Amino acid sequence: MIKKFENDLKDNVFNYLKSLEDSENRYHFFPAKDGLLKNGKNLNLGFSCLALKSFYITGLWDQLSNEEKKGWITHINSFQKNISGYPDNSFIDENYLRGFTSLDFSRTSKKLVKKLLNLTTLYSFDNDKKIKNDGIRAESKQAISTLFQVEAKNISKYLDFPFKNNEINNFLENLNWKRPWSAGAQFSALCVFSKTQLDENEFLSSSTELGKFIDSIVSKDDGSYYRYSKPERNELINGCMKVLTGLDWLEKPIHYPEKLIDLCIQKNPSQEGCDLVDIVYVLYRCHKETNYKEEEIKNFLYNQIALIEKHYFYGIGGFSYYKNKSQVHYYGLKITKGNKVPDIHGTTLLLWALSMIYEITDSDAISWKVIKP
Repeated sequence: MIKKFENDLKDNVFNYLKSLEDSENRYHFFPAKDGLLKNGKNLNLGFSCLALKSFYITGLWDQLSNEEKKGWITHINSFQKNISGYPDNSFIDENYLRGFTSLDFSRTSKKLVKKLLNLTTLYSFDNDKKIKNDGIRAESKQAISTLFQVEAKNISKYLDFPFKNNEINNFLENLNWKRPWSAGAQFSALCVFSKTQLDENEFLSSSTELGKFIDSIVSKDDGSYYRYSKPERNELINGCMKVLTGLDWLEKPIHYPEKLIDLCIQKNPSQEGCDLVDIVYVLYRCHKETNYKEEEIKNFLYNQIALIEKHYFYGIGGFSYYKNKSQVHYYGLKITKGNKVPDIHGTTLLLWALSMIYEITDSDAISWKVIKP
């Protein structure tokens, strides 16, 4: 069955990726082919980055001419701009901002209810401004890391992040490390920005401070990263994934790779796209640093292919983020109806997961590149 899946994927994945391309703009990709809402049709930057990462993983990037590659890099860099109210040199898709101005009565009513509940202090909901700012920061990180992956860089330095010693520590201390997936993502972003935007001496100083902090929160029991009450296993592994991506950018070793291996191979992840790729990534990175339970890791990872296959659409060549349902939201905006179709987010994530699995298991079925997230 796996052989059939691999052959179908190799035959169709390039066609699927190209099918998402906007006929009027070769650098604009839609999140899915069916069930698109207005935001799904208009948003550009994030889906372009995901498409380019998929191109890189599968080798399609290598088949492009130098002129085509320059066009891609120019397209992504075209989103770096200065807009009042947002950090200088952020990567901003203006259609993302417009998406928040098109609110219907229902959403406006919900916002009012949330605002009133926030005043009670019993509830806490993110408002649109925070969601937008977080989304732009995340898109800036994604654009910068995507450019780095293809040996390019952003034109102007993006410096809206703490990179001095006291600033770094204060920022990380104030994150909620009871939720290591979210806090770990912030840590990882600092690592990406530090590596790509600072000069060598600044990076060495920032890297040292980032390393000191993460040393202080690692659990000696299972090698995960959190503070205070221990989160659920899925949250732990998802948080580890984020922290390990940061350590990779800093070129720092994993604290307790053997313990993380034991944590991961206890049982399979859920069927959500992120859960699948997160556990694969943690095992992939840990395996790079130790031979501990090597055969068990290979067997565990090989068995994940069957779970990944459940997200695959035969004859089409793409994966859905959810099982039998496309990705619905993108940083606070609804982009699709969630139809039973593949989507670019799920496809990029699960192509990446497969690239790691095939590398670790020494399989000759598919030879793809592993991206640096």
